[in-house]
Formats: sequence, C-alpha cells, structure tokens
Amino acid sequence: MPLDVGGTGKETGWLSKWAFQVAALARDLIGRQAMEDGYVNDAKLELYDEDKRHAKRIVRATYDFAEHGGLVSTIGLGETLPDNAIVTRSWYEVITTLTSAGDNATVSIDIPTDDVAGIVAAIAIDDGTNPWDAGLHEGIQDGTVANASTKTTAARELSITIAVEALTAGKFVLFCEYVVSD
Repeated sequence: MPLDVGGTGKETGWLSKWAFQVAALARDLIGRQAMEDGYVNDAKLELYDEDKRHAKRIVRATYDFAEHGGLVSTIGLGETLPDNAIVTRSWYEVITTLTSAGDNATVSIDIPTDDVAGIVAAIAIDDGTNPWDAGLHEGIQDGTVANASTKTTAARELSITIAVEALTAGKFVLFCEYVVSD
C-alpha cells in the first residue's frame, strides 16, 4: 500500500506512525541546531520584540509540605520575579488541603520586601471562604490596575509566610502573570 501523505494515517498503519516519529525527531534536531548556530539566543528572548511590544510572563511556583516543611516561618518557593516586575494577575491551585494541628495556621503568599502578603493576604486555613482547601483560588491580582502588585525593586523570590501554628500537610501551585517595567 503506498504512503498517503495527505491521508488520515489510517491507510498506512505502522508506516504513518514511523513517519510521524521521524518528523518529530527532525523538528527536535532542527531546533537544537538552530540554538547551537545562534539563531535562538538571549537577545531574541528579550522582554521586548522589534516593535517594542512588551511580553507578558508567567512564573509558576509550588509549595509542598513534603519538600518545604511547614514550620512557622517564611519559606522561599524557589522561583524569582525579576527586578521591576509587576504582577498583574495571580491564582493558585491547592492540590492537597493545607492542615495544621488545630487548623489555626495562617498562610500568606509574598513578594518579600516589596509586597509582603501581596499575592495572598494572611488568612487562616480554617477560614469559611476555604482559601486553602483543594481547588482553584484567586490571588489579590485580578487583572485590574488597582490590584496590581507593587513593582519589585530587585529580583525577589516568591515565598509563603506561615504563622500562628505549623502546617502538617498541604500542597499548592501558584501562578503569577507579570510584566517588567523600567
């Protein structure tokens, strides 16, 4: 049976799967070669394109009790906003509900120095709005200028602050959409 390049792939069975894999490998090799040859470089990843349009970025950070612990403290999440960053929108997904011995712990999500408790204000894990129960939740930044974060004055690692009582379990993934100003 001849190879039907424009077909659905049902006509050729294993041959179309093989052709797809070859095409995927070729794209990967071409992309790697382009990077090695300098076609893709730091200058092409700048925040502005040639028309001086500004690129919106998203940083993703994870808090996991199993990795970070839950002591009453400020815990860095390992992801950093650059200098002059302004968070325009934030949200988080609680994967595992946050708990503490008496459910009295409070948790905030911070941009240290510049906007402490500025992503999520300190709120008890047993609050009636269930901000630390499994599911999707909004941060303070909702896309309106009035709720944008304070601009960072240096690169800042996103963090959480646990107060009142240590956490005993929990995991969430934080997303912060931001732009970089002058």
